[in-house]
Amino acid sequence: MMKTGGFDKKDQEQLLMLIAEVLDGTVDDDSREALNTLLKSNPDARKFYRGHMDLHARLHLDYTGGLAADAMPVSLPKPGTESVQNGTYFSKQRGVVAPVLAVAACITLIATFAWFQQPVETPVTVEPAEAESFVTIKQVRAARWESGNLSTSEGARLGTGTMRLTEGLVTLHFDSGAKVNLEAPAELSLIDAMNVQLVKGTVVVDIPNSAIGFQVKTPSAKVVDFGTRFSVSVAPGTGGTRTQVYEGLVEVQSALSGEIVSLKAGQRNSVEKGKLGSAQDGLGEPVWRTDDSPDMDQSDWTVIESAKDAYIGRVEDHGSEVLLYLKNGHIYEAPHRKAYLGFDLDGVAPERIADAKLSLHFAPTGWGLASHVPDATFSVYGLLAHDVPWAEDLLNEKNAPANVTGNGAALVTAKVHKLGSFVIEQGVQRGDFGIDGEKLAAYLRDHAGSEITLTVVRDTVETEDAGLVHGFASRRHPYLPAPTLSIRLNED
Repeated sequence: MMKTGGFDKKDQEQLLMLIAEVLDGTVDDDSREALNTLLKSNPDARKFYRGHMDLHARLHLDYTGGLAADAMPVSLPKPGTESVQNGTYFSKQRGVVAPVLAVAACITLIATFAWFQQPVETPVTVEPAEAESFVTIKQVRAARWESGNLSTSEGARLGTGTMRLTEGLVTLHFDSGAKVNLEAPAELSLIDAMNVQLVKGTVVVDIPNSAIGFQVKTPSAKVVDFGTRFSVSVAPGTGGTRTQVYEGLVEVQSALSGEIVSLKAGQRNSVEKGKLGSAQDGLGEPVWRTDDSPDMDQSDWTVIESAKDAYIGRVEDHGSEVLLYLKNGHIYEAPHRKAYLGFDLDGVAPERIADAKLSLHFAPTGWGLASHVPDATFSVYGLLAHDVPWAEDLLNEKNAPANVTGNGAALVTAKVHKLGSFVIEQGVQRGDFGIDGEKLAAYLRDHAGSEITLTVVRDTVETEDAGLVHGFASRRHPYLPAPTLSIRLNED
């Protein structure tokens, strides 16, 4: 039995799960009994429950245009009267499938709690005198901006206006208590302390109790929070919306049809072309691919492009033929990804290699959340063996040379030599990166005249599921430079 008095995070999470089952119609006898016990024994739980169900009912009333209210009984139970059978707070209902009846049931349920004389928690509002500013830019990481009508400086106070972020990551703290990470490329309009409009890009939202009811509107949907952590991504051009819930509960409403779906922790859905997708179990990497622009290598060194390249850890309907993906998930089952590069050093005299560098051009993959990956370290390894055979179109986790499965960075140490590392700051997804120096030059001298294989891994593990997938251009990219070895040769 739930303790009397007090309502900690564990209690809240349990109640949120039960509320989700009530709203999506999956509540069973055990859950029903657990819900009744919680509500009977704890006044804070009753207040929390009433606030959530009241918000849910209001959303459905908006959707039905008041039809649900018309369908309610003429007289509702008066405060202090028995309104449910057998002294339970939530009774079993069968065969109720129409949205109107579901709404009426929710509203009736709310009314039965009036006798508790508990005030309903309402969303935080901003008084007119405070409306000029309601957001603080808390942190700016590797940001580049397009034209907008708001300040972009860290620590700035913001009011109504639009932010256009082309690169990087920005953390916003709302006066309501909501915390929003904006991930580039993105366009976000600030409306007030409880509402934003996401035109394109991704936000990761963390909502405390004070900001329950916070809304993220998109061209195709409205996402309403019930005290949770979730992300919303909007596809540029189409306005399609993808929502994922990491903790708690949200409701997603189609802007076209007005239909609503509830999502609980570990679920996702999409709204595309006005069609509301159902709740799907499991989290993904919820961002759309974006275009990049050419940035050709102007080096005057002798340049050798990759003769073959590929990556392992492919996921069906979630891959690329022009980018090489890198990821280090925080669980064993995560789709870890490593890249393999083959270079032909035939004809290169080892005694002439004075210096060398490896250049990789990173570009957005369109998958995952930058908020879930801190500053990332990448390492480059060279296979010790010469002329190791592998094929681009056949490479996988099991046959990749020196690969250790189930680990995003591990390789068989006896088969590789580490040549160097580089760091990409959180939020950065494009630009030229790589390694250089004597370790790489010495490796090339030892392997001159043969075909070499380099492996690139991301050492940094994502902090949560659905972390950013980094990527760099392969030799098949239509306009970005391929992986290249630049070698400075001594004169004969």
